[in-house]
Amino acid sequence: MRHDVCAARLRAALQQGDELALASVLNPEIRLSIDAGDETGGEVHGRARVIRVLRERLANRADAAIDAVHVNGAPALALRRTDGQVLGVLSFDLGGGTIERLWLTTSAGKLSHWNR
Repeated sequence: MRHDVCAARLRAALQQGDELALASVLNPEIRLSIDAGDETGGEVHGRARVIRVLRERLANRADAAIDAVHVNGAPALALRRTDGQVLGVLSFDLGGGTIERLWLTTSAGKLSHWNR
């Protein structure tokens, strides 16, 4: 699957809260690295745990929308409040047709260039 197609499917699944659609784009052995800039960051392994974290941190936010963006030239997603402030950026790597690695950045210091 192409990176842009995968990003679109990931975005739609998160926006709709569709766990089956989300599971279909994630490798069963997926790893998620969270850079929160504090003790809430870390690594999460496995599709079920990653889905839970993504739902908690990105999905179902009435004050924000998930937008398609580019990170280092590749399709990615950004969680953006209605006032335009970016709350998080999610980038990923593909392998075997599914997402095998995710990086979620929510650290205010690292998002400063998104929020100028």
